[in-house]
Amino acid sequence: MDRKSFINSLIFEYVNASDVERAFQLEMEGFPPEEASTLERFTNRQRVAPNLFLGTYLSDSSSASSSKLSLIGFIVATLADAPKLTRESMSYHNPFGKTVCIQTVCVDKLYRGRGVALCMLKEYIKRLKNESQNGDVNGKYERVALICHNHLIPFYQKAGFILKGESEIVHGNEQWYDLVLEF
Repeated sequence: MDRKSFINSLIFEYVNASDVERAFQLEMEGFPPEEASTLERFTNRQRVAPNLFLGTYLSDSSSASSSKLSLIGFIVATLADAPKLTRESMSYHNPFGKTVCIQTVCVDKLYRGRGVALCMLKEYIKRLKNESQNGDVNGKYERVALICHNHLIPFYQKAGFILKGESEIVHGNEQWYDLVLEF
């Protein structure tokens, strides 16, 4: 399957409770132990902010009677009042916050380098803007914030994020950088 056909076959759905363990498995495979989240946090984030936990799925159409969706990537976030990701926003969700704080963007290693992450991120941002404009949330989101390592800055800039500088957050062994996308 060529890249365009593959990207067009992706299905975006909010992660339900039954897929949280699979998302956590992807997290554990995709991040060093000192940077990975916990299953408890994933479960809590899905429970308190299901509209901020977007999954990317592929259809397993090997069965003629029904097709099962396989989670191959996800983005999970919380809401905060601060204009950037903070230590507090990494562990607490404020349902009235105006800043969407992305905690994780993760794609199964088998599907990396095929455009999944950027496509998923653009879909995520589109949904946030639609929710905000349609009044489907308590007020409007003002921005999306995240932290990333230096080598990922160009990737997030492709999605419209602006580099704000070094982050004050210490999480793992490498330096983190603050990026923000204003609405």
